[in-house]
Amino acid sequence: MLDLLDLLTHRPRAPRTDDAHDHLAIMRRAFFREFAPEIRLGAGLALFRVFAIPRLSALLARTGRWTHTPTRRLGRTVDLLSILVADGPDGPHGAAALARMNAAHAPHGLANDDMLYVLTTFVTEPARVIDRYGRRPLRPVEREAACRFWRDVGRRMGIRDIPESFAAMVELARAYEAEHLHDAESNRVVAEGALSAMLQRLPPSLAPFGRTALSALLEPPVRRACGLPDAPRPLTWALTGLGAARRGLGTLARGSTSMMSS
Repeated sequence: MLDLLDLLTHRPRAPRTDDAHDHLAIMRRAFFREFAPEIRLGAGLALFRVFAIPRLSALLARTGRWTHTPTRRLGRTVDLLSILVADGPDGPHGAAALARMNAAHAPHGLANDDMLYVLTTFVTEPARVIDRYGRRPLRPVEREAACRFWRDVGRRMGIRDIPESFAAMVELARAYEAEHLHDAESNRVVAEGALSAMLQRLPPSLAPFGRTALSALLEPPVRRACGLPDAPRPLTWALTGLGAARRGLGTLARGSTSMMSS
């Protein structure tokens, strides 16, 4: 399953102090080192927020990419994120990846508010996962680095009126969802395709548990709009306990490091 098991074992490296105020350096450190599994999981869950919007899921269902070849689609999405963070949107590889993405989106004529919403999910959902299940919450500078990174990406995609702050992105996403998020058959179709791709890493005997666990990680309105059942309360409590335990371990580790360096 998409990096869920990594949350139990991932040990972040101590961040370097160089380029502390460089938003791209901060993004790279978070994506590849400190919060690697949380960000990848959050990006996967962000897809379900998109799937929970009928006018977006209907388009995705028509293209067939999440129904006929979901594993390849998921792999390409993860690869694209990795390239953009590693090279930056202005680097040669990042710019080429953005050009391919723009070419893929161009025939569909997505409205600016739809593109804007999709963009914000890749900021807000990884942050939600880190805050709930990470070894520590994101620092303000890390939130704003993510906001600036995706704002740069969005502008190069021709998206207009991108919020300037993390808080404004959260507010925009919530307002959009209040108007557009609801149940639809197309939501269920594309969500099932993505679920099948994410669960392929698990042995078949564990797939039902993985499906339930992934569903439990989604916020209830998103889960229901995608036609997924509510998670059992014991599992929800267990995941909440996992987050608390990881934060406790992270606090202990930072305390030990501080004592050793003093």
